[in-house]
Amino acid sequence: MLVLNQALEWLSDNYLGGLPIDRIATVVSVLLSYVLAHLFRRIPSTNPTARHFFSIVSTVLLFGLVQEQYLGLMHLTVGSLVIYALMRLLKGSLMPKVVFLVAMLHMSYSQLRRQWVEQASEDKQVSFDYTGAQMIFVIKVTSLAFCIFDGQKAKEDAASLSAYQRKNAIAADNTPSLLEYLGYVFFFPGFAVGPSFEMSTYRRMISFDSSAHRRQLNTNAYTTLLVGLFWMVVYIVYNPTFSFLHLATTEFQHKGAIAKAVYLCTTGIVARAAYYTAWKMSEGACVLAGLGFDGFDESDGSARWMDISNVHIGSVELGTSIRELIDGWNIGTNTWLRHHVYLRIMPSTQSAKHVSQSSSTAATAMTFMVSAWWHGFYPGYYLTFVIAAFVSSAARTLRRNLNPLVAQTKSDNVKLVYNFAGWVLSKYTLDFTVSPFMVLTLPLSVTAWRNNYFSVPIAVVVIHLAFNVLGAGHYLRRHLVGKQASTKI
Repeated sequence: MLVLNQALEWLSDNYLGGLPIDRIATVVSVLLSYVLAHLFRRIPSTNPTARHFFSIVSTVLLFGLVQEQYLGLMHLTVGSLVIYALMRLLKGSLMPKVVFLVAMLHMSYSQLRRQWVEQASEDKQVSFDYTGAQMIFVIKVTSLAFCIFDGQKAKEDAASLSAYQRKNAIAADNTPSLLEYLGYVFFFPGFAVGPSFEMSTYRRMISFDSSAHRRQLNTNAYTTLLVGLFWMVVYIVYNPTFSFLHLATTEFQHKGAIAKAVYLCTTGIVARAAYYTAWKMSEGACVLAGLGFDGFDESDGSARWMDISNVHIGSVELGTSIRELIDGWNIGTNTWLRHHVYLRIMPSTQSAKHVSQSSSTAATAMTFMVSAWWHGFYPGYYLTFVIAAFVSSAARTLRRNLNPLVAQTKSDNVKLVYNFAGWVLSKYTLDFTVSPFMVLTLPLSVTAWRNNYFSVPIAVVVIHLAFNVLGAGHYLRRHLVGKQASTKI
């Protein structure tokens, strides 16, 4: 749409600091999905066919006409039809495995094509990229394939399924029709940026009559939208000043250590603001449409709601441990990796209490590889994931050995200092770790780390040597036992 493109260019040049047109188009399409969500709710819940059709047409209009993602729309449409055919034709455990492989390979082609186009362009940027939407697509269709398989497995061995798998399993006689499947895959508010969700969640929304809950839905949706808009302002105002690319410059190299740390952590907040904007704005539109309805409470008949948020901003920005930061970030992807990758790899005959260390380690390693593959092929992605694995291990080691010491102290000041130190170190470690993810290339990643003294990798090595080689953990535990004994006396 030439007129829309010209309007977005004028808006970018005059008010948005040169923000890329495709990002503005994404924001516009998400805002328009709020209007469409109101119309969607007016369709009677007794007419699921109309709701599915409305969702599909809305996505075609938003993703095709507004964002001009014609190539992406073609790829995802063809991909959807191929995946659906595989779900229908294949049986048993082979079906989800083939669906997973086909969906991932198709996405890999798109991601590699994006990199080739980006490297060939003069400004090293790609406009109107559809791989983000395809990443959400992969989570949805692979999750659906496993849920259909779980429905088949439930007849033979329901006890082997987890509570999550039993809740979302789809029986053989309840496999979605092509229209319902496309309605789920092309659900308009979350098509481009998420959140991802299971088919069972979509079905509950389709059958939900929200007329008695309009005020609650409107309040929650537009409050979430305001949060997204706030972070959009933060990103627009501060992005020109704070950039991860600056970490690899000579100017940054000559800053003092404290100035570098402050700049790095501030840059991390600004970079995450872009994600907060997209995820929260999209989440609000999904809530407005009724997504997240989880049935009615048997005791009082009130509606139950599940958390469909893809990020808990408070946990990410204020968390005092690496685990808390990770758990609050990209929740939809973490849920997919846990329930449809990690737990599928673990030996099904072993309970959580009897899983061997080797099995857990192997499953964790394979889950890491799937996560890296899902994100793409830039070297910076793999640097981030590799160091993140070691950082998580080091953080667990520290917490496991230090938490008991802090817990037994009666001083509130000690606990306050401990939590504050945890917050500062976790934030710095997170932003250092993700810097290759943001700058993408290997030379820039290494330069950015070097300019920050390789502080996190060095800390990881020191922690490993101290606790796993020199026995610092044994010393601390002996010290703790001694203090507990003296307290009893």
